[in-house]
Amino acid sequence: MAVDQQKTQPNSKLIAIVEDDADLATLFHDMLQEAGYCRLHIFSDGQDAIKHLPQLGAHLILLDVKLPNLDGVSLYKMLRGHSNTRQTPIIVITGSQDWELHRMGLHSGIMLHKPFKMEQLLFMIRALLPENTGSLSP
Repeated sequence: MAVDQQKTQPNSKLIAIVEDDADLATLFHDMLQEAGYCRLHIFSDGQDAIKHLPQLGAHLILLDVKLPNLDGVSLYKMLRGHSNTRQTPIIVITGSQDWELHRMGLHSGIMLHKPFKMEQLLFMIRALLPENTGSLSP
């Protein structure tokens, strides 16, 4: 089920969060709002995400690897193959080892391995969305 958490703010970037763990999705949501990112859209499974992400127009996607209904690696490949999301930055969040991801076919991309500090995620987002006017201090 897709949940749109949006506040009106001119020129704010839209970040899509694809995460099935409700507690972690809430943590990402709260942390990103605190950092000034007010346009957030949460998907709790891969099938729902692939149905809506190509038309959503997200500026950045946070993608968990282990998702119900459609795994994150398959979703990543589908998004990279779609003309609307081919150039969208995707941060893959994973607890898997590099060799496991390679075996699953995820050879490239921006990855953040669990466990990680939220500052690391914010740093990556700042690098990928430099035009955001929100403060990124944790």
